[in-house]
Amino acid sequence: MAIELCWLASTAASGLHAAAAMLKGAAPVDSKMSAALAEQVRGLRADLQVWGVEIELVFEHLIPLSVRFDSPAQLAEVTVTKLFGSQKPPAAAANLARRLVALNTAFQEAFPRALEELELRAEPLRGQWEARGPGLLATVARLTEVDLIVESADVILLQPVVGGAGAAHWLYNLVRIEAVLVNPIAELPEVARLGWLLAQLNLELPKYQGSLQRDRLAQLWPLAMLPPVLAAAEAVELARNKVETLAAALLAWQTLTVEPAKLMQWWETYQAARPPWTVALGALDRMLS
Repeated sequence: MAIELCWLASTAASGLHAAAAMLKGAAPVDSKMSAALAEQVRGLRADLQVWGVEIELVFEHLIPLSVRFDSPAQLAEVTVTKLFGSQKPPAAAANLARRLVALNTAFQEAFPRALEELELRAEPLRGQWEARGPGLLATVARLTEVDLIVESADVILLQPVVGGAGAAHWLYNLVRIEAVLVNPIAELPEVARLGWLLAQLNLELPKYQGSLQRDRLAQLWPLAMLPPVLAAAEAVELARNKVETLAAALLAWQTLTVEPAKLMQWWETYQAARPPWTVALGALDRMLS
């Protein structure tokens, strides 16, 4: 059965995605975005430093929750609770809510037609997905295990910030992806990136954890899904399954650093033996160690 996707174009998530990228040192391709968000990003950085939390952890909750809560106060309260539980810093939720309002206002003023443009940008990616996506993930399941692929998921479409980026939020069964109109790397269509992100969402199933710690599993899974996704992409005529393409994906899709030939060797060994996926992940962990 083909995966069911709910497509969500979101300016709130786009502003947060831009802030996350800027906090990690990325320069938006549109200088107008840098100028519009700079003050609020600096303020958010200061807040996070006071709280002592990692940037990635904050946005792991903040971005997916932004499409579920219209109220900044609710979004801030739930996010802070996710981060700190009952040990919330004083006034953290109120301060974050004010920051979210200011960030969203700055983004909307800089891009007043952002939602309309996002909806237009969504059409090419959705069309490409409908043509190749179901076959891509069906092939991934055939090459690995059927239970690796979720039955349904949400896809947040974002205003492009760095010209092609995305992330899988497996805690929320959701992925986010920049709605670019042109593939930034010709040999790596963005629809393949979308398939790779969706293929990461079932890592929270207990059957796949094995002896690995959850944080380590979250590091390994994106890496492990690269070879089967590229193999499936070749099967549906999206990309070539070769070491050079794998090297490009490792660089462009920002997963763990590993020698492409070594990762391809791991994949070929898995295909020859077809052990349980948990066994394969353990072998990959040992290979990287």
